[in-house]
Amino acid sequence: MSDITLRAPTDDDWPAILALAQLSLSELPNSPSQDEWLNNRRSFSPSDGIQRHFVAISDERIVGYACIEHRNKNIDGRETLDGVYRLFVVVAPSARHTLATRLLAKLRECLIDLAARRAWVVEYEADAGFLAYLKEMGFVKLKSFKLEDGNPMVEMTIDAPFQSLV
Repeated sequence: MSDITLRAPTDDDWPAILALAQLSLSELPNSPSQDEWLNNRRSFSPSDGIQRHFVAISDERIVGYACIEHRNKNIDGRETLDGVYRLFVVVAPSARHTLATRLLAKLRECLIDLAARRAWVVEYEADAGFLAYLKEMGFVKLKSFKLEDGNPMVEMTIDAPFQSLV
């Protein structure tokens, strides 16, 4: 992988981001479609809350996607806690310890700029490699739950000042 540059995603990037999201789950048996995930990122509007996202480019290809989001309201309509942001890091499994670490460092900058108190991620329980990586990066397991489709998930958190994401 040559030099990596980061930039905001454009409308033309979403098909490549979707392909990368599918690739990121390639180690999962029967990995679910990431269409809904992509639609949630794409449809986020300023009235929904705060979203900062970017893509990582290498050799004119998208090789990473990272995002922080703070929605004003949960799916059930309840207001969310101030200073708490959801993180998304999407890379090929082989790039976890290199590119994902760089993307997390960039997300840390965004979190600090926003005076965040906590960040959280949700990941498929079957994605043991990524969960282990997140643990190495300082995230701790908060809870397990199942999606409507029955997929077991794990929610992990990390508190400010996010030192382990450097």
